[in-house]
Amino acid sequence: MRKIDLTGNIYGRLTVITDDGSRTKTGRVLWLCECSCGNKVHVQSQNLKDGRTKSCGCLNDEKKRERFKDLSGNETDNFKIIDRAYSKNQRVWWNCICKHCGQSVILNNNLISHQTSCGCRRGASKGYMDSIRDPESRKSTKPTARNNTGVRGVYFNKRKKNYQAFINVDKKQKYLGSSTSLEEAIKMRREAEIKYGYKQNSE
Repeated sequence: MRKIDLTGNIYGRLTVITDDGSRTKTGRVLWLCECSCGNKVHVQSQNLKDGRTKSCGCLNDEKKRERFKDLSGNETDNFKIIDRAYSKNQRVWWNCICKHCGQSVILNNNLISHQTSCGCRRGASKGYMDSIRDPESRKSTKPTARNNTGVRGVYFNKRKKNYQAFINVDKKQKYLGSSTSLEEAIKMRREAEIKYGYKQNSE
C-alpha cells in the first residue's frame, strides 16, 4: 500500500515534520511531529487523521488544570462558590450557596455554569438578580425569605452538619467561618456586621 506523505500537515497542535524511519511493532509509520508548545512526538497516521492525537499531551494537561482549578471564592449570577467538596470520576464538586434562597448545595463545574438555581427558583427576574447583587440592598441584617436559620448570612450545611457564616463586602461574599454551634456562627456574623458598617435591623 502506497504511503501518503503527511509532511507539513497540521493536526490540532501538531505539525508533521517528517518520516524519520520510526515504526510501531506491527510496522506502521510513526510520523515525527512538533507540538505548538515546542515538544516533539511520534504519532501514527490514523491517530492524526482521526483527531485522536491533537498534541504532545499538553492539551490534556491544560484541560485537567482547568477542570481542577480552584474556584473557591468565585461567584456566578446564581451561585457563590465556597470551597471544594470532593472529586469523583474526573469531576470536582463544590460547596456552593444559592443566591436566590441561601441554601447550601453541592455542584460540579458544569452545573454551576448551566443551572439557574439550587431548584428553588426557575428563571428569577432580572430585577431580583440586580437586587441581590446591589451592595446596599445586601448590606442588611434582615434574613432572606428562604434562609434556613432565621439569621441573614448564617446557613446550616446539611452535608457537613455545621453552621456557616458569610457577609457581603464590596459586592463579594466573605466567608467568616463555621461552627457546630448556631450561637457561635451568629456571633461571627454580628461581629462582622459591626466591622463592615451594616445597619442593624430594628424590629
